[in-house]
Amino acid sequence: MFRLSETRHTAYALWTAAAPEEADMALIDGDSWEATLELANPAHDDLKLIWIGDNAPARARLVVKRPLQWAAVIEGMDQLLAADLPQTPGSDLDLDLLSESTALLDLDLDFDSEAPTAPSPLEGPATEPPEQAQVLVVDADRDARLYLRARLAMAGMLLVDEATTGTEALKLMDTRLYKLVILDMDLPDMERWEMVKRVAASQPPVEFLILTGKQLSPLDAVRGWFAGARGSLSKPLHPGKLKYLLRSARASY
Repeated sequence: MFRLSETRHTAYALWTAAAPEEADMALIDGDSWEATLELANPAHDDLKLIWIGDNAPARARLVVKRPLQWAAVIEGMDQLLAADLPQTPGSDLDLDLLSESTALLDLDLDFDSEAPTAPSPLEGPATEPPEQAQVLVVDADRDARLYLRARLAMAGMLLVDEATTGTEALKLMDTRLYKLVILDMDLPDMERWEMVKRVAASQPPVEFLILTGKQLSPLDAVRGWFAGARGSLSKPLHPGKLKYLLRSARASY
């Protein structure tokens, strides 16, 4: 499995039977007997074939020689998708397949949407108008961000940016309009309530703010509500409560 930086338009991950959509691509290692056996399965005839190695079949859409360079593979996959999926001007290419790694996070996989998630570009000129209906996840913990991205996908929220520090999050908020911000209060570079105040004071205002943290107390939840947070969740996150908050956030869009 491989995972791309969120600075790219498209994210890729391994397809599993639990994913809400069919697989779109097949990455086949020509030196693997098991992989070539899978290729012979008629159920895979419609998949875009990316072939690694020599003796590529005629239907291969992309052939990558060894020694393998993943940058070339990713670039080729991006070009295949850009050529096959029409886009309207200014739209993002939304394609992501839920990863097997999400199963390790004990998700209650009750898929509520038909569309997977895809990150949007992190950077953009300050002169560009902000994009709509964006979600920002601010958390230093990679596993927590991955879990939240999966849950957002199930709630049908497609455009997700990630930040690992308060400084990075505030820079993103200077160039993008976020409808929902999920903010962990244990960031390494900024005092927790200072960060909450700055997010709540952003203009235009964030419509839905959710606070998370390992040390959140009932008093913190009340203080967060007065600061503009619509919900507070202590870690480890309760799947049912998170699902309710994300549904509420989506309904507010």
